[in-house]
Amino acid sequence: MTGHITLSNKYANLPSASSTAANTPAATEDRPFAFPSSLSRHTSRLSERIVDDEKEMKKDKDVESGQQAPAEQYLPSVDYVAPEKVEMSTRKAVLLGAVMMSTTFVASSTLSSSLLCIPSTAADLDVTELEAQWVSSAYSLANGVGLLVSGRFADIYGRKMLFLMGMAAFLVMNVISGVVRSYIGVCVLRALAGLSISISLPAAFGILGVNFTTEPRRTIGFAALALGYPVAAAVGLVIGGAISGVSSRGWQYVFFVDAGLALPALIGGVFLIPAEPARRSSVTNRKIDWVGAFLVTAGLSLFSFALTQSGVAAKGWSDPYIPVVLVIGLLLIVVYGFWEHWLANNSTTPPLTHLSIFTRQNWKVTAIIVVAFFAYIPIAGWNYLTTIWFQNFKHDTPIMNAVHIIPAPIFGVGACVLVPLLAPRVRAPVLLMMGSISTGIATVLFAVTQDSTIWWSTPFLSTVFNPPGADITVGIGSVLMSNLVEEDEQSLAGALFQTSLQIASTVGITVASLTQSEIAEKHGLLKGVQDSFWLMSGFCWLSAILAIVTLRGVGLAKDVGKKE
Repeated sequence: MTGHITLSNKYANLPSASSTAANTPAATEDRPFAFPSSLSRHTSRLSERIVDDEKEMKKDKDVESGQQAPAEQYLPSVDYVAPEKVEMSTRKAVLLGAVMMSTTFVASSTLSSSLLCIPSTAADLDVTELEAQWVSSAYSLANGVGLLVSGRFADIYGRKMLFLMGMAAFLVMNVISGVVRSYIGVCVLRALAGLSISISLPAAFGILGVNFTTEPRRTIGFAALALGYPVAAAVGLVIGGAISGVSSRGWQYVFFVDAGLALPALIGGVFLIPAEPARRSSVTNRKIDWVGAFLVTAGLSLFSFALTQSGVAAKGWSDPYIPVVLVIGLLLIVVYGFWEHWLANNSTTPPLTHLSIFTRQNWKVTAIIVVAFFAYIPIAGWNYLTTIWFQNFKHDTPIMNAVHIIPAPIFGVGACVLVPLLAPRVRAPVLLMMGSISTGIATVLFAVTQDSTIWWSTPFLSTVFNPPGADITVGIGSVLMSNLVEEDEQSLAGALFQTSLQIASTVGITVASLTQSEIAEKHGLLKGVQDSFWLMSGFCWLSAILAIVTLRGVGLAKDVGKKE
């Protein structure tokens, strides 16, 4: 018996796996048991061979049955490590911000210059001034309806590519617009120019949102984007007023200048916009919701067309087709919302707009869009009504009209400079409220202006108080929107925000023109303009109240969206 050794006796002196004794007879150290390294290596190799054999057997069975498994199952898995972002230098950041600002600059200067050219356009093309308004209206309408689809494209296929494509197309359309002599042809080309710039605008928003991720660079970048609007408005007024009087075709020469303004942005974009990493989204996520794209584009087009045409048509809303077109447009927009909801729950194709974006952080995205919408209605109304005041009531020439309102864009530059200074110190809803109140004061000042009032009193003060509304809304609103969405939604968020501003501008001009014309027929032009300004002030107070109520829990703009 003593010579017979069992397994239990042979390994009786070895500690168990749970023992804290060392794997030595002395057992003087307290450390976990470790298997012999040679045994561990053999066990590991044996396990690998078993797994490989199982994979080969499964592969052979799949081939024999005719059901080939995906190739990814037989490829080694590689962990994806996201490339670390490198903060760009201050010099390059300034240049990139200037290039992005040029997008809003050319978009705004083209519109403001063409508005002053309406009388000369009508005379040269032998059409009425109401018909000539479509030269500028076609541009703004197409700009508004193309933003959402362009934003989705930019997030999927690359913001730099979309930015350059849009600017190049905008340049070409402006050059051709300067030589075509047909009224219909010019209107079509202006629509194509508006569609072109709508491709670049969301891409520019996304480029800033992705590359300017730290403060104060982020707020300054979006303030610069907003700065393009007032600067361009001043430049556009000067260009339109000066060049349109050169000759009977001066209004077309303005388009050549617009093309020239787009060239530096195009060249700068090629060299300054950082290259984007390869897209890692699946084929499914790169699908385009073409049905949704059609519904929202058609809906916004018909809606904007009806509002614009109501102020251009001789009978206005009395023409039966205008209300019909408006209702059809609204119905298509509603159908678009239901379609996006269905697509998100029943299809592998991602919706053009995930409706969940509107509910982010207790509906803050929706609140920002609504506040900006009501803030921009009186801004657009102010621009329209001041033109009626100076040209129709005071009988100023277009160039004198530009001189009288040019302080507005000049003070607008100052307002844009204040945005990055106030944003780190004042709560976002308070800033938005201050902007709306400022615009409200501007509208009230014109509402109490009389025929005998000199320009240096209420009209001049109105041009001082009006700009902060637009500049604060765009600057702070852009920062809030960008902070509330993911990196792959930046351009779409910009498109949603910019679309709300475009629609608000159309609504503002329509409401102001309709109110002014209806009251003027019964009580005279002065009363019509004054009452319209009072109505615009009401939208300002509504926007201010909504900013405080719906965004009451929001602090500084830079802190919104940060995870605790």
